[in-house]
Amino acid sequence: MIKQSFQICEGIGQLTEKKLWKLGFKNWDEILQSKMPNSFSGAKWRVLQSELVKFQDVIDKNDFLEFNQLCPSKLIWRSIPELIGKIAFLDIETTGLNRFRNKITTIAVYDGIQCHNFVNGKNLDDFPEFIKKFPAIVTYYGKCFDIPFIQNRMGIEMDQIHYDLCFLLRKVGITGGLKSIEKHFNISRGNMADLDGYSAVILWKKYQKTKEEKYLNTLLAYNNEDVINLEYLLYIAYNKLIEKNETPFKKLKIPVKKIPNPFIADKTVIKELKEGTTSYFPWI
Repeated sequence: MIKQSFQICEGIGQLTEKKLWKLGFKNWDEILQSKMPNSFSGAKWRVLQSELVKFQDVIDKNDFLEFNQLCPSKLIWRSIPELIGKIAFLDIETTGLNRFRNKITTIAVYDGIQCHNFVNGKNLDDFPEFIKKFPAIVTYYGKCFDIPFIQNRMGIEMDQIHYDLCFLLRKVGITGGLKSIEKHFNISRGNMADLDGYSAVILWKKYQKTKEEKYLNTLLAYNNEDVINLEYLLYIAYNKLIEKNETPFKKLKIPVKKIPNPFIADKTVIKELKEGTTSYFPWI
């Protein structure tokens, strides 16, 4: 769908883009292979011809890092269909909110097929090499929390295309924390419905103190629920953005699949956590 976007070219705004669609230009190829319409600006046509060649070359090379640098941030959501199957849905758990003082405890990554878990003290150091495989990531409020935290604590650059659902959904009037948005769309978390970011902190502390796997497994099950549900919300956000912006793009077919969570939350642990935990993670 990104090849139907003309606003990515410098100096081409929303009105010009809609005019091009109205004139019948559906994609970059049609611009590059056509003569300038009589009713169109010569200066803008030359910009299109020049800029689209550059973008075409980047897409043909599958150089999404360069594309991410060239594409205006407000339009990056339009590239979602191009990256389906190459996206890492990501979420971290930590010992607190301060990325300079607190630590990452677990990282969950869902690749559209299965979940991958990285645990502090076990395989967390494998994460930097693993995440390099993905040209795009999806988070919820990750631009402000997860990614800065990872970059600071692990000393790596996260320069992938980043679709942050917190801000994409805000564009279509859907606000709130991840859990409230899941409820809005009737997404169930089963027996983990009452857990939140603070619960994750407590679970890690209990695991560190007791070394009982039931606490770690419940934490990982919770972490995985965050990333599994992001895929559905990404498709919802994209389709709603199409409607709001009145673009001629095709909507994405929302996948209907049952994704198994490789970890199961322990019922006794859930019961143990239900009382006296108030979240201090406002986006959760």
